[in-house]
Amino acid sequence: MIFEFKQRHSSLTPDEITQKTYKCDLWRGGFEGVLSSGAQTFCLFIAIRYFDAGQLTKSLIAAAPFIGMFLSMFLLHYASATNWGKSTWGALPSIATGACLLISAWTTSAYLFAFFVIAAYVCRGTLFPFITDIYGDNYPLRRRATFFSKSLLLSVGVAALSGFIGSSILQKNIEYYPLIFTFLSFCAFSKAVAIYCIPSKKVDKSPHGNPFGNMKYAWLDRSFGYVLLTWFIMGFANLWTLPLRVDYITSPRWGIEGSAIFVAMIITVIPETVRMLLIPFWARLFDKMNFVILRMILNMFFASGVLMFFVSSNTWVIGVGSILIGVAFAGGSIAWNLWVTRYAPPGKVGAYMSVHVSLTGIRGTFGPLIGYWAVGLMGAQNIGILSFAMMLIATLMLIPEIKHGKGGTA
Repeated sequence: MIFEFKQRHSSLTPDEITQKTYKCDLWRGGFEGVLSSGAQTFCLFIAIRYFDAGQLTKSLIAAAPFIGMFLSMFLLHYASATNWGKSTWGALPSIATGACLLISAWTTSAYLFAFFVIAAYVCRGTLFPFITDIYGDNYPLRRRATFFSKSLLLSVGVAALSGFIGSSILQKNIEYYPLIFTFLSFCAFSKAVAIYCIPSKKVDKSPHGNPFGNMKYAWLDRSFGYVLLTWFIMGFANLWTLPLRVDYITSPRWGIEGSAIFVAMIITVIPETVRMLLIPFWARLFDKMNFVILRMILNMFFASGVLMFFVSSNTWVIGVGSILIGVAFAGGSIAWNLWVTRYAPPGKVGAYMSVHVSLTGIRGTFGPLIGYWAVGLMGAQNIGILSFAMMLIATLMLIPEIKHGKGGTA
């Protein structure tokens, strides 16, 4: 059987825990890759091309995963009041994601499609604190990125492949989109099974009386809080361009009007293929290198990629920008998922991660809304230039923090 019956964390040796976690996480990563391609390409493409969605609808679809990240703080707080394991709570949002995607696949209403797609990806975004907490418990410190990178590698490879196959189907006939979303639903249910089978401890009890209690770590731990501030500036500059990338090469407004294949290649296939090739390289660096210096390097790859994506309507220039974004995401996805394990004291990984994820959720929720508003005022090229400047400032702000990025735990 692919998935064995769930075993208690305490009944396994440390090596057995690591190996079982690794095996189950590979399956999780594969199914997550398909869901990732749905979020990056298919949801917005169908909303724009099939349902002719308005600006608010497009913004909310793009913001959905980040709304879920913000709400993860609430889920973690109330989950801590139960005696359930971290993997159980990590699996439940994926079940909800699968149900919502299945409904969205077969509804003919633009409003219902948007509602259930948004609900699906909101649920998908709530599970990150549980997964990162499991990594902190189950993987050894100095090999954490190495183990995680394997499932991430599989995830981005599957995302690139499924993005290409799905876009080819839509290129042939856009009316086939219900089949794609039904398959996305199947992958969400399968991902839930994979997460549930990971051995895990019970969710740590929260010492706070409300869901926002973990936010105190952002100012009690000054180094952690300062890195969060720089990450917020950098992340906002990146995230408010995410839906604009699809809109920029899809909408007639900007004169490119790319086909389904072109959109999938630029948004998913090219950057995900680059990510797949470079994830092992960045994983080794994360395990060995000063984290803050690594973060600064990644910031500049992001900045250069975003600038090149929007400064020209030339497809080759956009393609180079897409490659640089893929390079940045290869290391950025590892850093985003694991960096709190360098800062959080024992037993606080989930709490620290909930703060990081929730702040990502805030900037990811409002970023697309502000991005669509701002692009109407200043145009796509100026958005790219402004984003580059913000990322550069965030990178320079990290210079005083370099001395805190050397150790395994700050």
